Amino acid sequence: MRFMQMVLMMALIAGAGTALAQDRRPDARLAFSSTAIGLVFGYQWGQGALEFQGRKYPFTVSGIKAATLGIASVDALGQVYRLRELADFPGRYIVVEGGLTVVQGGGNAVLRNEKGVMLYLQNVQYGLDLTLGGGGVDIALTEPADAVAPPSRSSASAR
Repeated sequence: MRFMQMVLMMALIAGAGTALAQDRRPDARLAFSSTAIGLVFGYQWGQGALEFQGRKYPFTVSGIKAATLGIASVDALGQVYRLRELADFPGRYIVVEGGLTVVQGGGNAVLRNEKGVMLYLQNVQYGLDLTLGGGGVDIALTEPADAVAPPSRSSASAR
C-alpha cells in the first residue's frame, strides 16, 4: 500500500512539472520509430531525428522495460522542453507506463532525463503488447555535435 502511495505521489509531481513545461513553446521537436519485444523484461531500439535551432540531429533510442509481454513497433512525434543546449539532449530518460496494444494503439508519454529535459510524446503502436511497468530509454546522438555544426563564415568565404 505504501508503495502505491509513493507511485501516485511521483505521478502527481511529474504531472505538475509537465503542465508547467507545456505552458510555453517547445524548445525542439523530435520524431522516432522503434521496435520493442518483451517477455517479462523487454528491450526497445530505434532511431529518430531531433529538430533544434533550425537543424536536424539524428539519434538512436534503446532501453529496457519491466513487466512487458509482446512485440510492437512504435512511431512517435514529440515536443522537447527545457532543452538549453544540444549536449543536454542525450542521456537516460525515465518512463512509467501501462498499456495494451492489440494490432494498433496509441497514447502519450512524458519522459525526463537527469538534466531536466522533458519529452512529451504522442505515439502510434502496432503489434501485440501488454506493458504494466516502466523503464529507462537511452538516447544518443549518432553524430557528434561538432560533426553537424555549420561551417564557420571564415571557411565559407575562403572558398
